[in-house]
Amino acid sequence: MQHHEYDALMHDKERGVFTPGGRRRMNVIPMLMNIFLPWTFFCICLTSMSFQLHHYHSWMAYGVIILCSAFWVGLVALAIWARKNQPDPMWYTYSALMVFISIVVGTIAGLFLYYDYFSPYYQINDLKVIANIDAGKEVGQDHMDAGLFYFAAGNKIDTTKSWHFKNHDVYCVAPIVPASGQPETGTYDFWAVGKNCCSTSASDFRCGAFDNVRARNAIRVLDDQARPFYRLAVQQTESVFGILSTHPIFVEWRQDPLDTINTWQESGYGTYLLWVAGWFVFCVFWVLIATWRFAWIGRLESSVSKGAYIPAQTYNNEELYTNSPASG
Repeated sequence: MQHHEYDALMHDKERGVFTPGGRRRMNVIPMLMNIFLPWTFFCICLTSMSFQLHHYHSWMAYGVIILCSAFWVGLVALAIWARKNQPDPMWYTYSALMVFISIVVGTIAGLFLYYDYFSPYYQINDLKVIANIDAGKEVGQDHMDAGLFYFAAGNKIDTTKSWHFKNHDVYCVAPIVPASGQPETGTYDFWAVGKNCCSTSASDFRCGAFDNVRARNAIRVLDDQARPFYRLAVQQTESVFGILSTHPIFVEWRQDPLDTINTWQESGYGTYLLWVAGWFVFCVFWVLIATWRFAWIGRLESSVSKGAYIPAQTYNNEELYTNSPASG
C-alpha cells in the first residue's frame, strides 16, 4: 500500500462515526436521551405554566422557565464545543435545537391551557358562593366578590328587556329579575350575558340555559376583555328601555354551575395529557428521522478513492500495520 493511501485510511478511521461507504451503527443511549430530554423540558414548562403554581406564584413559574432556558444555553455551549473538538457530529446540536423548541412550545401551550381552562377555574373557586339571592332585593355592589350565584325561586331572565352591543362579536345582555318582573331596589344589577347568541334587531336573548325552566343559577363572567363590551350593552339597554343599572354584575345563566366548572377542569386536564402524549410522539418521530439521517451521512465517496474506492472499515489494525511503509 502506498504511504499516502495509508495516511488517508488512518484519517478516515479517526473520523470514525461517518466513514464514507457504509452506514453507521447508532448508539441507543443518545437516541433515548434525545427522546426524553426534550420531552422532559416540555413537560416541565407546560406544567409550570398551566396549573396552580402559575396562578398563585407566577414568579416561580416564570423562574422555572428561566432555569430551563439557562440549561439550554449551557447545552448550546456544549454543542459548540463538541463541533470544534469532537471528530463526530454526535447529538449535541440536535439536543440543543429540540430542547429550545420544547421550552418555547411548552411555555406557549401552558399559557393557552392556563387562560382557557385553569385560570377561570381557580378564579371562580377563589370567589364566594351566594345562595338564595333575590335579584329584586339585592344590589350588585354587595356581591362584587361573588363567583357563583344561586337565585331564589321565581327569579328569571327578562328576555323582553334584552339588548346587545356589536364590536365584531355581538355582546348580548338580559336582566335577571324577580317574579314580579321589577326589582324593588330600582336598579337592574344582575345580567345574564353571552356572545353571538341574540339578534341585532330585536330582543331575543338566547344565551346559556335561557330556555331551561329549571335553571336559576349563574357563574360570574371573568373575561376581562369581554366585560367592557357587556357594560356598553347594558348602557344601551338602559337607554332603549329606560331602566337603571348602578353596579351591573355579568353572569352566565346555568342550571348546574358546578358541573360547568368541573368541565373546565376536566377539559383542561384532558388537553394537558394530549399535549404530553403528543409531544412524546413528536420527539420519537424526530429522533427516528435524525437517526436515519445521521446513520447514512457517510455514504458519499471519500476523496481517498478518486480512482478505486477502499472502505476503511475493511482494514483492521493488523492489515494496516502489515501494509504500512514502516513494515515494508
